[in-house]
Parts: sequence; C-alpha cells; structure tokens
Amino acid sequence: MYSIEPLALPHDGPPDIALWRIDFAFNASLDNAAFAPLSDEERVRAQSFRRHEDTLRFATVRVALREQLARRLGIAAHAVRLTLDANHRPRLADSDAYDFNVSHAGAHGLIAMSPCRRVGVDIEQYADRFDWRSITSLTLDAGEAAWIARLDVAQQVSAFYDAWVAKEALVKTTGVGIARGLQHLIVLPRGGMQVALHDRIPDDMREIAARWIAAPESYSACVAWSTKMFAR
Repeated sequence: MYSIEPLALPHDGPPDIALWRIDFAFNASLDNAAFAPLSDEERVRAQSFRRHEDTLRFATVRVALREQLARRLGIAAHAVRLTLDANHRPRLADSDAYDFNVSHAGAHGLIAMSPCRRVGVDIEQYADRFDWRSITSLTLDAGEAAWIARLDVAQQVSAFYDAWVAKEALVKTTGVGIARGLQHLIVLPRGGMQVALHDRIPDDMREIAARWIAAPESYSACVAWSTKMFAR
C-alpha cells in the first residue's frame, strides 16, 4: 500500500522546531487508503485543482501534517480539526498547542511545526527558462536586483530563489501575508545559512529569524520562526 512518510530534516534553528520534507508520488490516487485522514472539505479542495499533480501536492502535504499533529495530540489523524485564522493561515481548531506551516513545489513539500513559537517555511523549484528580472519589482529591492545582476549568470537564478524563499518564509511566520510586497524586505547579499535582514527592518519582523536549509538540486528552501515564544 502507498504510504506517506515524511523525512525529518536537520536544521540549525531552535530545537523545538520540527521540520520535514515530503516527496510526492504523482502516480498515486486519492482513492488510496493513505488519503483516508482527509476531511470531506479537504478532499473537495484537492479535487478542485485542474492538474493531478496539484491535487497530489495538496493532499499529500495535508495528510502528512495531520499525521504529525495527531501523534503529538494523541488522537487519530482524521480527528484533527483544522481551521483558518483571521489571515487565512491554517491552525488547529481546538487548541493553540502547536503552530505549523507548509509549502510545496515541484516534487517536494515542507512542514514546519513548533509547540512554542510561530513558524514559516517555503520551498521553490527553479523554473526552466524563467527570467528572474520579469518579477523583480514584486520580489526584490533595487539593491538586491543590482547585486544579483553582478553575479555569474549560472548563479543568478539560485540567488533570486534564495531571496524569494527567505522572504516568503518570513512573511508566512508573521501571518500577515505579502500585502506590502516582498521587495520591502532585504535579505541579499547572502552570507551563509543565516538570513539577515538588511537596512530597514519592518516592525513586525523585529522578532523573526530565519535560516536557509538544504534543498534538493534546483530548489531553494527556508524556515523562519518567531524569536519570542508563546506565553503559556
């Protein structure tokens, strides 16, 4: 029987953060017993995607998330109740015991989870024939774009995606979305695995940290977290 087994990923963030990678099997079917934990609403949402690959990405990550939450809550995976907060960010419906965040792209997904702080995660696959300059106004500060342009052509795409995943992970941790635009966060030039915000730092980012994490070839990934822990 097909099973969904996430791979625990090592990282240099706080030890309370659990991080997993999920590798997708696109020949799977929603009729497989592995997808039994999905709620009726999740199954409808999965089936609403036009492409089978997108259906499997959503369903596989959601099942893996349910199973990890269920183990920690001591309940069955299908009994985990999820809802959306005011910013449409998924959360547990019945408690604040864990914060979590997910992302998926290409053949891989990521889940980050913590019992005591907010988390955000992002993974992106490098797109063939993608011109990063076409969306710089939405994603990069002018100085970042100029810095990438000075790199060797072979390095430019990975540098762009490194910036993209770091910014996405940061804003997903705050839960406020990208209303201001990613270009208002400056994370380049990169100097190691720790993400450093340069120049002006928005108030809602002053208690957020992030690190780039190892990703499969032709992918970039990042995990972020609040440095302030939950009050219990």
